[in-house]
Amino acid sequence: MHRCFVSSNQRPQYIAGVYALGTFDGVHIGHSALIEEAVRIAGERGTACGVYTFDVHPMQVVCPERAPATLMTIHDRLGLMESCGVDVAIVRAFDVGLARMAPEFFVTDVLRDSLDAECVVVGFDYSFGHGGAGTPARLESLARNAGIEARVLPPVEIRGELASSTGIRAALACGDVGRAARLLGRRHFVRGVVARGRGVGRGIGIPTANVSVPAGIALPMPGVYACVARSGQSPESPAVCNIGVRPTFDDQARGVTLEVHIMDASPDLYGTSLTVEFAARLRDELKFADPAQLAEQIKEDMAAARILLSF
Repeated sequence: MHRCFVSSNQRPQYIAGVYALGTFDGVHIGHSALIEEAVRIAGERGTACGVYTFDVHPMQVVCPERAPATLMTIHDRLGLMESCGVDVAIVRAFDVGLARMAPEFFVTDVLRDSLDAECVVVGFDYSFGHGGAGTPARLESLARNAGIEARVLPPVEIRGELASSTGIRAALACGDVGRAARLLGRRHFVRGVVARGRGVGRGIGIPTANVSVPAGIALPMPGVYACVARSGQSPESPAVCNIGVRPTFDDQARGVTLEVHIMDASPDLYGTSLTVEFAARLRDELKFADPAQLAEQIKEDMAAARILLSF
């Protein structure tokens, strides 16, 4: 997949005939359905399929104080888009100028003149242009006048719930990683570099990897989770992780951290990138009388995680 990062409305190095439009935070089952429909249409027309998206969530520019945590980095988004069969990804740096662009100019200047779009595919709740004034119906009208076909897809639901990035964030906020996984179509994951900690876990016989997750990435609510971890090309390993402030060690000053104990392995992971997939919530984070009690509880957590993960 060609990846084009652009900062203005200039014509990208690579273009397509059919584009899926959206932020696609999380690339959930609704996003996947939309992108796959764009891929299908492009295949029928014998042209390339592209995605036009943004480097950041638009709210980070329009109203930073109300911007939500994002479900993944732009690079993880692009990787999932590529797995859907996309040929070209146009990543536009979202800025004030783009936020203030009138819907009419977005269609003519961006979709027609810059991207040379023949057809665009959007979701039922797509908005564009200054103040989000552009609706799917308005896009259909403006695109028609510009010689572009616009297709609007209906909502995607699972178990009666709408697939949405907002719903996934809400599920994570209450620790319901199972619900988040249903809406995503896979487990929610985070990825970060393993940093050196205080060595407390190793001191009680349960070494942990301290994962530095990029700022602004959504984590499940504090607690202990059954996880699957992997580093580089290594096979997946069962793991338990703690998201919290380590109250047993009076270490709250460090803030919320993500610590992962990888079972059946104790590799030197310092400085490597670790991917952690959340499978199930096991319990709240607790304060124990001493480290020995904590170690015993973690062993129980590990046993429960093995059963849940079938490792």
